[in-house]
Amino acid sequence: MSKINRILAATRFEKVDRIPKGEFNLEDGLIIELLGLKKRVTFNDRIEACERCKLDALAFSPSLSLNAENRVWEGIKQWRKETDFFIFAIIDGPFQGAAKLVTSFTDYLLAIAKGDSMIPELVSKAIAANVELGLQALASGANGIIIADDIAYQNGTFISPSALRKYFFPGLAEQVMVLRREKVPVFFHADGNLLSVLEDILYCGFDGLHSLDFSSLSDIKKVRMATANKLCLMGGYDLGWFEAENRAEKALQLLEATSPGEWGTGYIFGSSAGILGSTLKANQVLDVYQYVDNLLVKELGSKY
Repeated sequence: MSKINRILAATRFEKVDRIPKGEFNLEDGLIIELLGLKKRVTFNDRIEACERCKLDALAFSPSLSLNAENRVWEGIKQWRKETDFFIFAIIDGPFQGAAKLVTSFTDYLLAIAKGDSMIPELVSKAIAANVELGLQALASGANGIIIADDIAYQNGTFISPSALRKYFFPGLAEQVMVLRREKVPVFFHADGNLLSVLEDILYCGFDGLHSLDFSSLSDIKKVRMATANKLCLMGGYDLGWFEAENRAEKALQLLEATSPGEWGTGYIFGSSAGILGSTLKANQVLDVYQYVDNLLVKELGSKY
């Protein structure tokens, strides 16, 4: 089964040959330690590092350079041409996109609370820009879209669920509808506790949910129960667990929480952050990823 087919199977709740795995990015420091490099990280080094972790999916954000408007997805083109990874493109959602159009996030939140008339206008502009960027990514070779809209923190959403439903979720649903017309999976990414708005996220029409940045595995189980056979889950492995002595056990517990049936069905293993940073120890990261890679063969092979 190819990397792309493995990810697509997970999003469709189909059987897979091994547990799919995905991260947004591996930072240079981790790659250098992982490969024992004494030079700058090259494109081929990045490929090798991802292969060692047996990743199936990666994700790319558009360039922040104001002078590279026509090259924002250049990385996608190269990875699509020269590798077989499933490529997600990360774009903003309406909450995050509109926030970037104002100078102060605090003022932005106050304007939402006051029902300022500028909010619908900002949201409309953000949606148009987000959709255009997403379509450009797909034209450049992306296999799927992740809409990143950081609407929450550990205790809940930044603004009330009712305000999200009034100003932002209709636009979010619109983005999903347009992008899913291209016959690609569309995931939602947000850190923090989303339990109060899970039904809204489902209603928007997403194929998957990334991060699972919850304070406990019991909360992740609640997400799985609420989204069973509706959303492919991705992530959930806390970065702090990599240095724990029971890091493999944590991976097993996460799989049990996210895939109560056949592991790998409707779930893509990865960190909740999506980025494996330079401060992580390469041997600890490999321990976890190799453990997960062997699980399907050792524990579930008989089911297939």
